[in-house]
Amino acid sequence: MTDDMLQRRLDAFVGKPSTKKQEADPRFSEKHVHKTPSGGDYSIAYYYDADRNPCEKARAKFVNIVEYTNEGNRINETYGQLGE
Repeated sequence: MTDDMLQRRLDAFVGKPSTKKQEADPRFSEKHVHKTPSGGDYSIAYYYDADRNPCEKARAKFVNIVEYTNEGNRINETYGQLGE
């Protein structure tokens, strides 16, 4: 199933598409407003410790970078491992 198909099913279930922008929790993430590689308008990097719990960037072992459109639609996600 493509992301578009999933989004259409979710929209039908909820009754209307969500237009809420995603906001980053500044304790455990960073928001960057810029054009993204996948054509988004901003991205949010979410940081996790070795046990996959949200944490500060300085202690992070993993990061998920999510790209969004201005309407708040998620269009891509990249997973990464930081350091050793």
